[in-house]
Amino acid sequence: MEPIDEGQIAQGIAPGNNWHFEINGHEFYAKGSNFIPPDAFWPRVTETKMRQLFDSVVAGNQNMLRVWASGAYTPDFIYDIADEEGVLMWSEFEFGDALYPVNQEFFENVREEATYNVRRVNHHPSLALWAGGNELESLELQLVNNTAPEELDRYMAEYERLFLDTLLPVVYANSKSISYIPSSTTNGYLELNFSLPVPMIERYNNKTPGSVYGDTDTLALIEGFALFDQADDSFTDYYNYDSSLAFNYSSYPVGRFANEFGYHSMPSLQTWQQAISPQDLYFNSTTIQLRNHHYPPGGLNISNFANTTKGMGEMTVAVQRWYPVPNKTLPLANFSAWCHTTQIFQADFYRSEIAFYRRGSGFPNRQLGSLYWQLEDIWQAPTWAGIEYDGRWKVLHYAAKDIYEPVIITPFYNSSTGALEVYVTSDLWSPIDGLVAFEAYTWSGTPITNLSSLIPASAPFTLGALNTTRVLSLNTADLALDLTDLVLYMNLSATGPLPNTSANRTFNHENFFSAAPLSKAQLVDPGLRLSYLDTTRNFTVEATSGVAAWVWLDYPAGAVLSFDSNGFWLLPGRAREVGVNVKSDGTGGKWVEGVSVGSLWDNTLAE
Repeated sequence: MEPIDEGQIAQGIAPGNNWHFEINGHEFYAKGSNFIPPDAFWPRVTETKMRQLFDSVVAGNQNMLRVWASGAYTPDFIYDIADEEGVLMWSEFEFGDALYPVNQEFFENVREEATYNVRRVNHHPSLALWAGGNELESLELQLVNNTAPEELDRYMAEYERLFLDTLLPVVYANSKSISYIPSSTTNGYLELNFSLPVPMIERYNNKTPGSVYGDTDTLALIEGFALFDQADDSFTDYYNYDSSLAFNYSSYPVGRFANEFGYHSMPSLQTWQQAISPQDLYFNSTTIQLRNHHYPPGGLNISNFANTTKGMGEMTVAVQRWYPVPNKTLPLANFSAWCHTTQIFQADFYRSEIAFYRRGSGFPNRQLGSLYWQLEDIWQAPTWAGIEYDGRWKVLHYAAKDIYEPVIITPFYNSSTGALEVYVTSDLWSPIDGLVAFEAYTWSGTPITNLSSLIPASAPFTLGALNTTRVLSLNTADLALDLTDLVLYMNLSATGPLPNTSANRTFNHENFFSAAPLSKAQLVDPGLRLSYLDTTRNFTVEATSGVAAWVWLDYPAGAVLSFDSNGFWLLPGRAREVGVNVKSDGTGGKWVEGVSVGSLWDNTLAE
């Protein structure tokens, strides 16, 4: 969090302060999510379950987890697993979303608690950061400023007694290479000087226009609380439940690091069936509504329909706005399709936001981290998780795995102006050379070949370390086509080394773009075919009659597994082989017979 220096400014980085992580003196892009308690009862959290979860983290191309201040410190064996798997752990003391006592007895108790836990965890190479707690500066102090501004100075002084006078000395007295921030969302500090009585002087709202600072949270802004400065360009954590703004890149915040952002979705039918009676398996049943804690009751109310219906409504409207609406004859099939489509919106939204943040690595804000909310579920319910309670991957975890690849190609579209830009972004530590290719199709799979003056068939690129470059720029109005029947396919192939290696390897990535929302696009039956080969134990998916959007391989209850890709798009005639990682199997291998394939087109079918 040191100030941006003159050398960085000369490179085009905006003034302000840094907000990124370094390992062995080398800055890197933090890709990951927020780890919450995996169960309401910690004795049920086994080493087997945690190894399965961390295997999913690594398979999902994540290198960091934020260990959210949940009320319980993470046990040693989870840090052991993180050490082995190479996953960095942003860790927090157990304070969050509250104001705390200021009596001396409380401070002494906190000091002992913190000293014990810092010494307990300090030897783990996975430990990346200690934060005082969750959303303290960005939410609690903001609430004071909003409701009782005359009390702000007193509450800020009390906040500093706990998080600067008490916790900070504990961390730095017991650590040599681990940084400390008083709140998980912060604008950083004005000064860090260990010769001062209080080494850290917080920045708070002491900002210079045009400068970019920390990782401050926009949760308060989105939920309607007045912040110190609502135009602050540091707010890179984004909770906006107005789905009309989804995919609107101008609405996404610009900053140095995003440590929390997201949108909720339903779990799969298979997961609901673990906990819910058959008669309650419909979208707005009272049981399902009351398992949705967005929005929370704010007290002990156990009939929170006034708030939970808002959260259910947000998911419903998002589906209606962006995708074909499920309307199946069989109630259980319709419920399952609705659950799945809320997951598609969640995954689609996160992909666009992560792509935007990653592109920021080569923009003046020098954005070097995105940790979405949240990794996994604590129970079977509508949540922000990408992995369900038993370990089944939602669409989100597959989408995050894809957009967290080292080198990605991503479209950025302004639906108001028609401006379309395509960028290649790399988080590698060395320059790379590569080639991008573009192809245009109708939804029925017919190639559109008269666009070469606007869309080249291919384009070479050279890209620096931790950087981005634009490879296409056009306006869709100039295409003179029906945008509801246009699909742009793009892919890249690049050569370069992985970090800490010298041998070159090839990186590939593909993406698709539809200017029209899929709710309005001229989708066709893609004629999907699925086969399984016993010798390779892999599945093969092929589209035979059109472009397939959001292809999904589903599997029955009784097993937990992950495919090496899922939730992808597919051009006709280009088969994709999909591998499987079986994590647990209570079916004796019969799950293979129950694997099915579908796509977004299926929402238009009654059966």
